[in-house]
Amino acid sequence: MAQGMQYNPAMVPRTLFLLLLAAVAAAQEPRFPADRPLDLLHLRLEARVDLEKKELQGRATLDLVALRPVRTIRLDAVGLSVRSATLSTARTVAGEPHEASYDGKTLEIVPRGDLKIGESAKVTIDYTCADPTEGLYFRGPTAAEPKVPWQVWSQGETHENRHWIPLPDQPNERMTSELLVTVKEGLDVLSNGRLESQKANGDGTATWHYVQEQDHVPYLITLVVGDFDVIREDWRGKAVEFWVPPGRGADAARSFGKTRAMLEFFSEAFGPYPWDKYAQVVVEQFTHGGMENTSATTLTERTLHDERAHLDFSSDWLVAHELAHQWFGDLLTCTDWAHVWLNEGFASYAEALWAEHDLGRDEYEYELWDQRRHALDGGKDLPIVHRAYKGEWEQFDDRAYPKGSWVVHMLRCRLGEQLFWEALRRYVAERAHTCVETSDLRRSLEATTGRSLGRFFYDWTERPGHPVVEVRHGWDAEKSLAEIHVRQTQEAQAFHFPLRVEFRYGTTVFRIDCDVTEKETRFFARLHARPEMIRVDPDFSVLMELTEDKGRELWLKQLESDPSVAGRIFAAQALGRTRRDDDRAALGAALLKEPFWGVQKEIAKQLGESGGDKSRDALLAAVALPHPKARRAVVEALAKFKDDAAVLAALERIAIGGDASCYVESEAIKAYAALRPQDGVEKLTPLLERDSHNDVIREAVLGGLGGLHDPAATDILIAWTARGKPRDCRGAALDGLANLATACAWDGAQTTRVVAAAQACLGKSENPRLKARAADTLRALGQQASPALGALEALAEHDPAENVRKEAKEAIERIRSGAPPQVELTRLREELQKMRDENRALKERMDRIDGKMPVKTE
Repeated sequence: MAQGMQYNPAMVPRTLFLLLLAAVAAAQEPRFPADRPLDLLHLRLEARVDLEKKELQGRATLDLVALRPVRTIRLDAVGLSVRSATLSTARTVAGEPHEASYDGKTLEIVPRGDLKIGESAKVTIDYTCADPTEGLYFRGPTAAEPKVPWQVWSQGETHENRHWIPLPDQPNERMTSELLVTVKEGLDVLSNGRLESQKANGDGTATWHYVQEQDHVPYLITLVVGDFDVIREDWRGKAVEFWVPPGRGADAARSFGKTRAMLEFFSEAFGPYPWDKYAQVVVEQFTHGGMENTSATTLTERTLHDERAHLDFSSDWLVAHELAHQWFGDLLTCTDWAHVWLNEGFASYAEALWAEHDLGRDEYEYELWDQRRHALDGGKDLPIVHRAYKGEWEQFDDRAYPKGSWVVHMLRCRLGEQLFWEALRRYVAERAHTCVETSDLRRSLEATTGRSLGRFFYDWTERPGHPVVEVRHGWDAEKSLAEIHVRQTQEAQAFHFPLRVEFRYGTTVFRIDCDVTEKETRFFARLHARPEMIRVDPDFSVLMELTEDKGRELWLKQLESDPSVAGRIFAAQALGRTRRDDDRAALGAALLKEPFWGVQKEIAKQLGESGGDKSRDALLAAVALPHPKARRAVVEALAKFKDDAAVLAALERIAIGGDASCYVESEAIKAYAALRPQDGVEKLTPLLERDSHNDVIREAVLGGLGGLHDPAATDILIAWTARGKPRDCRGAALDGLANLATACAWDGAQTTRVVAAAQACLGKSENPRLKARAADTLRALGQQASPALGALEALAEHDPAENVRKEAKEAIERIRSGAPPQVELTRLREELQKMRDENRALKERMDRIDGKMPVKTE
């Protein structure tokens, strides 16, 4: 379309629009950092927030400087009601006429005469932001949830702050900021930086003034308003704050109690903590786990937990992740979303680093083991640094998080402890307060270490996939010679990586290192005796799919004696695949003797997959393992044994009798229901009275009732979808009904009640997640949900939440695909007439496409 025209998909015939979308998807252009004709130096936002009106009255003042001759100042501003936009420069008189226009997405201000290189300008915009769909989220009581507190919080990543502040909203822009926020007196306000002042205005309002004197990117601006209990601590003269819902102070201590220790540890590891304070605020219905806004992290309320949950639930990983972002993501920010792994990979690796520091090497290695599975699966098709993405959130996947973490881990292994940490601190110090890309990290590491890392970064960040490695072992007794044959079997070219192999016999440990650069590599080691244990990659330092061809005795020795968590898990997997009773017995013995819960968990998983009486007996003998996470894995594995009276009885004892851990109890309920006991509805229903962290027990019961495939559960599940029940329980009940729908032949009256219950959860005042789950339930009902089509269509067209629209569209498609031919023909005729009406109106609209709304300039 011509420059200046507003694109509106509703103006394009539907068939043509779909063809255009298909063409765009087939040939996605690479994306690069946005142009920056102006440098935003400082943002001053004066805001008056009314929670009940869901409104922000704002005055944003932007100090800008031209980086090149500038004819038009363009600011991102979506869905605002702009009252005025004024401009002043050193060579203009205040209030001198200039042009300004606003099209609902971009505010354009045209000064009289171009801004010259280096010339400063001050822009002031007066506007109103009323309950936006993105960027700023107002929460409060609704007809569906009358107890929700009044609150507002922002979420700027990736570029959503433009929905409540007019500014250049790109990740390669950095500025200082200050917010002066006026609210009803008695409310609390949190934002970035130092609290400069807090004063009552004498009219029932108070103004909070926050100043962030160090620059940061626009998406990290934060605003939170509500009623909180605030716990304040001190670390090295800086405020450490925990903002939690009233009455949750004890839970805050459990969730955030290690924050100061983390600040100490990460400051030693990465360099000094760079901001004036560190606050963590728990907000209502946060849409993410956490968000690392500069000096003030926002977190989900689900991270707060009670003493019982604390047995096997920890917020430490989330606290560590978001705190590490204060360096990686805030102090240094990826210049565009192709390099977001520089934010998320380092923060994910910090989870493992903290586990190593706080709990020991086994916890570190198991965290990496867990990340490894996701890194291998998520990184198969696209490289970590990928420019041809359609939406920014596509980049926030397993490539950025666990695979990015593994890249950092491999760098640490390759460079060694001293050089790695020196190089990392140099990277942070040299690139502080800048926007970075992957080559900046590589150059910093190379400058410190003298190592050429081009091939490393090519293999692990610029190409998809990973090495798929087969290792075969040979032994020549006559020559006392061990042979190692390494073969990469992936279709792509060979990866380059150092591979260490360790041989153990008696008290001797012998290691050899080989640089693998070809698809096939052979190397030899002369030993004094036949090895009793052969450890490939003993330091767990290469992200690869590894299979080894070696004898049973070697695997048994590795399961029993390998000092590495990963090595013992690899052995458990190898023995689990044989499905031999003697190997099942060996796994069962190891399950009871194994000292680390993570390996116990993986052994239990292998026993469940292997099956057979030996595995069942081993698991039943382990239901009382001391560590609750290991017990949970045992219970989960027992669900694999169908039609087994001993298993059913054991699970019933835990599900009905309970466990010290609410999570073990929850898992036992799921496993018990999965075995579909005949009296399951009768046994499980009373458990709905049990309280637990995040209602995990009630959710397990509701999901289990659906999994029983017993129509007797229908009315119970319908009752738990009703308003007044906890939000997550309502969702679990909907999921249970969806499960029942796949197996039960309801009569007409039951079907009508189920459809009505699900449709009632689609109301405007309902939570978006609940609406999405209700749509999914209706989708599972298929043609039987036809009475809900109208409500689903309204949702698909008008709901502000993308995931809700998506679920509604999928439900509509599923319901219509099962509709009788005559009904579908009528619908198609109506659709055709609608398209004709749209096309007729298209010509009338074309004359108005280029129109923009003028903005007051003085």
